[in-house]
Amino acid sequence: MKKSIRFIFSSLFFLSACGSTPTAAPANPPVDIAATALVAAKTSIAETQAALPTKTETPIPTPTEIPFFLTATVWAKDARVPIINYHQFAPNTSLRSTDHKIRKRDFLDGLEALNQAGFTLIHLEDWINGDLYVPEGRRPLVFTMDDLFYNNQIRMDENGEPRRDTGLSFAWRFGQEHPEFGFKWSLFANLGDKWYADGDAEGKWKDELAQSLIWCLDHDARVYNHTYQHIRMDKSGAEGIRWDLEQNDLFMRELLVKAGREDLIEDLGNMLAIPFGYWPEGSAYSATTNYITPEGKSMLAIFDIDWIINGVKFMAPPYSPEFDPMKIPRIAMPPEAIEYLVAHQNEFPTPSTCQVGPLEEDKVGDQAYLEGQIQAQITSGACPQGVYILENFNFDLR
Repeated sequence: MKKSIRFIFSSLFFLSACGSTPTAAPANPPVDIAATALVAAKTSIAETQAALPTKTETPIPTPTEIPFFLTATVWAKDARVPIINYHQFAPNTSLRSTDHKIRKRDFLDGLEALNQAGFTLIHLEDWINGDLYVPEGRRPLVFTMDDLFYNNQIRMDENGEPRRDTGLSFAWRFGQEHPEFGFKWSLFANLGDKWYADGDAEGKWKDELAQSLIWCLDHDARVYNHTYQHIRMDKSGAEGIRWDLEQNDLFMRELLVKAGREDLIEDLGNMLAIPFGYWPEGSAYSATTNYITPEGKSMLAIFDIDWIINGVKFMAPPYSPEFDPMKIPRIAMPPEAIEYLVAHQNEFPTPSTCQVGPLEEDKVGDQAYLEGQIQAQITSGACPQGVYILENFNFDLR
């Protein structure tokens, strides 16, 4: 290998020494094709980028606040609220309905007629506390029932549902089929003057009574006091009245605790329906109006009873000077009372609604702020004058 290399160099030296003419160098140096292509590509990219529009940052939009409105119930005229009082239910084979027992056929016909006349059931306690809400275009109506609990009023079947031959079962099914009418009742119970269901010495009737009581409280049928033994309060003294009211309350709570539903006790209110409509006087009256439940709730309202033949009386709204919570009228004799309400339905005002706003959401609990906003709506013509029910406040802006 070394000899071959020496031979090559020797030959080159010999040719040079012999004066041979060397090959002329090219005029331009050889072109580096790869480098040229790279330069051209970079130039093209730069020109393309220069031709593109300048990229600008898209600003993040500022979130816009959604206007906040509240719907007010507006009474242009004072509501007139009839309170219809029931007692027991009779089979359709009975000759006629009375002021204490209404035939089931008459009861259902009355529900249908009242619904067609635009009435809607409301909770008595809620209305007294100032919640005057009724769906727009509907008329408020209260159903009460005295002398609970009788088997024909309500009794549970083997599935824990009201037996279909009981009055409250009829009312419950009608309310489910006609939600615009609803199912809201105020039940006044006297628990110490009767056994319930198939009363027996072993106390099974208490268990059945507890189940009916629980169903009522769970289904918008609120239970209140009618004294323990359905006493004549006009012939009772202060101590006797206090004992009778308290005993009724204590027995009701005993039933709930025994049935494992003491959670319902906190929902029990303090209202009284006077038995027979005979009122106590003097210290006995004071003992009645000042009665306090075992949980410390003061007497909210006391209810009278009268017949339509003595004149039709209605519950005034709680803001009215005519409203007396210690003597609220009720109407007995349901068939005749219902006929009157249907015939005079247009005499019972219905509310409208109005959108109030836009409002500052953190101020909706401020009564003065809401009143100012409503007044502004009225001034602008957006809302009518009237009594406004909004956020548990009442505003008389007539």
